[in-house]
Amino acid sequence: MLVTPAAADELQLIEALRRGDETAFVTLVDRYHTALVRLAALYVPNRTVAEDVAQETWMGVIRGIGRFEGRSSLKTWIFHILVNRAKTRGEKRIEREAGRKG
Repeated sequence: MLVTPAAADELQLIEALRRGDETAFVTLVDRYHTALVRLAALYVPNRTVAEDVAQETWMGVIRGIGRFEGRSSLKTWIFHILVNRAKTRGEKRIEREAGRKG
């Protein structure tokens, strides 16, 4: 099986994250944080909440990297975590607003 340089880099990054390598985590944050905040902003009311959702996503990555199975790319997995958290945050906001109006 031929492994591309990008796939090999991702595998090394995953293993480093699993070992708790802070440099690997910083690399990941540098690579994806801005895009995560931008995507979160589509689901939540403002940039501050989008930043919070991105931070929650990073905590989810740290907690869950040991369970990452590699069925998707690391990037896809991270963005999936973000979308789930952003949707939940957006739904809670809608529920609170509906409660105030009702």
